[in-house]
Amino acid sequence: MAAATTAGAGAATPQPPRQYKLAPQSELRVEVLPDAPLRVRLVTGTAEIFGTELPPEGWVPVPPRSKIAIFTWHGATVELDGVSESEYTSDETPMVIYVNTHAILDARRARARTAAAQGGDKEASQGPRVIVVGPTDSGKSTLCKMLLSWAAKLGWKPTYVDLDIGQGSITIPGCISATPIEKPIDIIDGIPLEMPLVYFYGHPNPSINADVYKVLMKELAKTLEKQFSGNAESRAAGMVINTMGWVEGLGYELLLNAIETFKANVVLVLGQASSALPCS
Repeated sequence: MAAATTAGAGAATPQPPRQYKLAPQSELRVEVLPDAPLRVRLVTGTAEIFGTELPPEGWVPVPPRSKIAIFTWHGATVELDGVSESEYTSDETPMVIYVNTHAILDARRARARTAAAQGGDKEASQGPRVIVVGPTDSGKSTLCKMLLSWAAKLGWKPTYVDLDIGQGSITIPGCISATPIEKPIDIIDGIPLEMPLVYFYGHPNPSINADVYKVLMKELAKTLEKQFSGNAESRAAGMVINTMGWVEGLGYELLLNAIETFKANVVLVLGQASSALPCS
């Protein structure tokens, strides 16, 4: 069930600070206006935004145009200060499914690390290579962030690969890129940009030249393979791969090509149900 409070699209009428008491395994979903500041504070309990924990008592600014979900496993009280386009609580959340997925991936990473330490073969020492697919606005980027942050919280350093040239969560649109994730993704700063691998495609639509898009994916995958061959820990940590929302016709063909090129061994398929996570 969900309870909603809506400020109205484009509205900038001042709103007083307000608190929400969240039940265990529920979340507060907030959509931020493009030109009105909003900040959030954890008052009691524990809560997280896309896998990154909110600090106790401190105010955290939320970037404009964001769609966030403040989730709590054990219950929490959170406070909002500023104007939002919409905000509502919901106990209909896929978080349990997602954290169970994380647990399975963590077990596979541990097995890969053990195999590498025991001199196992290349396949046994390879951690999960997760590719997340689904239509536009199905929550792919959000799920990627959570899986990466949860893994980093446990000490892993998975590689994030972004093949979505239409948005570009690591760098500008029109590029495919990859970067290691060494700590939970910062709520404000987002994906760290210290050591990204970036290949420039030059257009937000892969259909302009699908062959070039495939070549760039192949080159990126080849570079990552070289890095993994000399770093057993990175190999065991594996990859999390974000994809574009084009899932029909040529888009579907490119997804199959990405799975083959990056040797993905876990494919997570997201739908477009109204209860899906908000996208970022």
